[in-house]
Amino acid sequence: MRVMETALSADVLALLEASGLPTKDLRAGRPITFLAASLNGELLGCVGYESSRDVVLLRSLATQPMSQGSGLGLQLVMELQQHAKAAGGRTVFLLTTTAAPFFERLGYEWIARDGAPAFIAASTQFSGLCPGSAQLMTRRL
Repeated sequence: MRVMETALSADVLALLEASGLPTKDLRAGRPITFLAASLNGELLGCVGYESSRDVVLLRSLATQPMSQGSGLGLQLVMELQQHAKAAGGRTVFLLTTTAAPFFERLGYEWIARDGAPAFIAASTQFSGLCPGSAQLMTRRL
């Protein structure tokens, strides 16, 4: 299996949609970096992020049902963190309604939504795509 940077593709969009993740803003051409895990040309999972200098918004972590529970999600998040740090990222933020326990195990902590930096608060994820009940989490790189 390989994890590498990828363009937004029909396969990535289909996986995100099947996972119930927002894709509306992706179709508008937002500058989001995607990493994808594949084996023999088949997409197993993906994760995306957008950044502004040292602030990173992790978004769109999804794995195929057959890959869930295999550690692939963990591997994708670790790859994203390395990728973002190499690009100058210092702090990662994310919004979640269902995956908080997973991210807590990876060292992410809950913070109040009103503590979000301007870049995060202005993102389409924060300002409209994710419900107000979504929890904001963060981790230093």
